[in-house]
Amino acid sequence: MSISRGLLNQTLTIQNRTEVDDGMGSITHTWADLGSFKGRISPISAQERLMQDKTGMTTTHRIYCDPMTVTPKDRIRWGSYYFEIIGIRNPSELYHHIEIDTREIN
Repeated sequence: MSISRGLLNQTLTIQNRTEVDDGMGSITHTWADLGSFKGRISPISAQERLMQDKTGMTTTHRIYCDPMTVTPKDRIRWGSYYFEIIGIRNPSELYHHIEIDTREIN
């Protein structure tokens, strides 16, 4: 079973945190675009939020996309919105899509 291409209706950008020399002997952290991908952003349900309150998790959105290389050290940009990666799942270990739990950040 694969995820329907029509459901992947947003273009998102994966970003990686990089270190840059500030020219004065210090290091500055910045985010560099690694590339874009098609995905679907879904806010988590009220029921899922209640369950999270019991576990202390703070996921706000789930992103569905084709399998790709992504780690919790990366973040996702969608227009002017940014999402910290909390967890990555490969449902049923079939690699037909991945689900990325995220937290919206300012």
